[in-house]
Amino acid sequence: MAYRRLFSLSLSSDLLDVMTEIRKVLERTVRKFTRDEEVVADMVTIFDEAVSNAMKHAYNGEIGPIRVDLYVDEKNHRFMLKVHDKGKIPPGMRENMSNYAVDLNRWLKEGKVGGIGLHLIAQLSDAVYWKKTKNGKYLQVEKRF
Repeated sequence: MAYRRLFSLSLSSDLLDVMTEIRKVLERTVRKFTRDEEVVADMVTIFDEAVSNAMKHAYNGEIGPIRVDLYVDEKNHRFMLKVHDKGKIPPGMRENMSNYAVDLNRWLKEGKVGGIGLHLIAQLSDAVYWKKTKNGKYLQVEKRF
């Protein structure tokens, strides 16, 4: 597949106030390639969850850099979102998260908190992968349009 980068944003995890504007940029960019409102909504939700997870978990509550890259493969009608941070892949997580699912009944019964963001990302996308890098990791999410 031949992905073309649409944008790359570098954020600090303390910039929650700019998330609304970034969300609008993402939404407008996605709409340039599809009129399917479900795909647009899914991409915005995937973005929100992936960035939120990076902000919460990559730096153990501290402030740290996050980079967001959005790509498109027009020929194969696919978006790819990458969210980079300097954290580690969560323990017990496999590289391919495409079929990741939380047992919601067990989760509710045990009163667990967490894991729902990745569950939602996996449900809304076509492929989800963790990738280690020399200085951290990124979550790569692919979505057909």
